[in-house]
Amino acid sequence: MKKINLKTSNTNVPIYVGNGILNNFEISKYLFNKDVLIITNTKVGKLYLNKTKRLFKEYKVNSLVLPDGEKYKNNETLKKIYDFLVKNHYDRSLTIVALGGGVIGDLVAFAADTFMRGVSLIHIPTTLLSQVDSSIGGKCGINHKLGKNLIGSFKHPNLVLIDTSVLKSLPKREFLAGMAEVIKYGLIKNKTFFNFLNNNYKKIYRLDEDYIIKVVTTCASTKAKIVKDDELEGGIRALLNFGHTFGHAIEASKNYRGILHGEAVSIGMNIASAISADQELISHEDYCEIEDMILRLGLPTHIPKKITSVSIMKHLGHDKKKVSGKNRFILLNNIGSAFISDQLENKYLEDLSKNFIS
Repeated sequence: MKKINLKTSNTNVPIYVGNGILNNFEISKYLFNKDVLIITNTKVGKLYLNKTKRLFKEYKVNSLVLPDGEKYKNNETLKKIYDFLVKNHYDRSLTIVALGGGVIGDLVAFAADTFMRGVSLIHIPTTLLSQVDSSIGGKCGINHKLGKNLIGSFKHPNLVLIDTSVLKSLPKREFLAGMAEVIKYGLIKNKTFFNFLNNNYKKIYRLDEDYIIKVVTTCASTKAKIVKDDELEGGIRALLNFGHTFGHAIEASKNYRGILHGEAVSIGMNIASAISADQELISHEDYCEIEDMILRLGLPTHIPKKITSVSIMKHLGHDKKKVSGKNRFILLNNIGSAFISDQLENKYLEDLSKNFIS
């Protein structure tokens, strides 16, 4: 079992990573209240709800099972959580456990931050994407029909408990989508890790224990360091949005249906890399290496053909990362090194997006 500490000015979040740690983790020192509510979705609940309940056998445990899918990360589902909390007479002595992937993590953490002005939270992420990225760093919230994550806050948990053995039950498509966020860390911060992924992706896809533990701990450690230096995304933390500006616009254009977050980010990373090459920040050879790797790992590189450039530009206009009316993009000046740019004009972006519609 590996331990990573995410330290900020206000909190210290322990992140544990291990194969099978849901079976025997000592949870008591991270719980300060008698009441525990596990919130999950229909898919994850069938697989891991009972096992997770056993972790909390010394406590008064209840559960709430929500529908599965990004399309449910909205105000209606949030209201269902609030209604359940109020009807069950919970108060500030509650600990909420988010058991699931990125959607459950974001949604449940936002509910924990806003119910009674904040109750305790534990993350148990069950997808690769949530294990390497979304469960770490405190960002949470819901989508609006005009844009992703437009309504949200920061809520750090008492604990992040990552059991890599649950990835064995993850559908292949979901696992591949998580690999998009994994690639991101190599591209923005760590060329050695990028090369490691290139050389060992087959072992990673076979869920070889040593390799998958290395992937998760490398990503989690990198994110913890970035968040420590920039908790509220005033600077360097924005680098973690590499690929996400176009990615979020693609998701919103699809009304959060038919495309996974990681798939949209994969396309966004390819576009951002192409922009970096077009702006002569990286070489054409570097861009080809990035695109080839994305394709080799089984991820998409082009915008689905039913999405128009008009729709992309509409949703870029509502991107939450805009500053003073300008979109901010994360571009590469090398494989393993990234920076923030707000110098791309809308006409350039619209023409470019047309070239990437398959």
